[in-house]
Amino acid sequence: MRVPPDAAVYTGLRTDHYPWTEIASDLALRQTQEFSGTFDAWEGGRWVRFVWTRGVLLGGFTRGGQTLSWETALRGVPRASVSLTVLAPTLSDLIWTTRDAQGRPLSGAWPDQRGELERDRFHGLLIAGEHCSFWSSGRVLGGTLPVAGAGCVAYSQNSEANRDRLVAFWRDLLSRIHRAAPLDATWRQVTMRLAETYPCLDPFAQDIHLSAGQLSIDEEVTVAEFRPALLAALEATLARLGLRLLDLPITDLRDRPEWTAAGLDAR
Repeated sequence: MRVPPDAAVYTGLRTDHYPWTEIASDLALRQTQEFSGTFDAWEGGRWVRFVWTRGVLLGGFTRGGQTLSWETALRGVPRASVSLTVLAPTLSDLIWTTRDAQGRPLSGAWPDQRGELERDRFHGLLIAGEHCSFWSSGRVLGGTLPVAGAGCVAYSQNSEANRDRLVAFWRDLLSRIHRAAPLDATWRQVTMRLAETYPCLDPFAQDIHLSAGQLSIDEEVTVAEFRPALLAALEATLARLGLRLLDLPITDLRDRPEWTAAGLDAR
């Protein structure tokens, strides 16, 4: 996945001329300055990337999202070419959380898919050849959009491979909200109205069911189905109750990557 080239501090420097000891010292200093961005190193067919957000090293990874340490990276690419890029913290977080996401080819060609991405509040990376754009809640945060007519591949934590963690997050979230403000009655009213748009919310089918704040999701309901449906139901329920997420005792849940993946970052 490419990072915006206009944000590069340096690119393609050889460690034969810019030694690893100096690189490490520079990165340590940048961490104290709350650096957010990526460091890439490659040698032959080997490539590694390290990601920071607000001065915190999130970790390193290589192809396929396999994580690795700094020491392992140095042994793997001792005479590397290296690049450093400054990014907004939200972009760094997206790169890290999608490091092992499986690509999902989108049907059609750009820009026909844009409406679908906006409707589904897509959260992740959109790749089309050399172009990579960063998205959150269906909005473009940065990068470069595909050229007209291009085929696109979406990378997101909102995938079947990540289903268990997404379901667990929504269960925790709704349970915590319910303890502060009972949801069941309003939730039933809202889901009856939304079921025409999101069939999985049909309270009679009970593919998605909320009782005493406990959420259950039928295994046949895909992530692509339940994610936008739950978000729409939660928003409508809170609006009817006159509540805002900001006012509820769920602050720690905001630190979980599923929070932004769920489309709640702007709420």
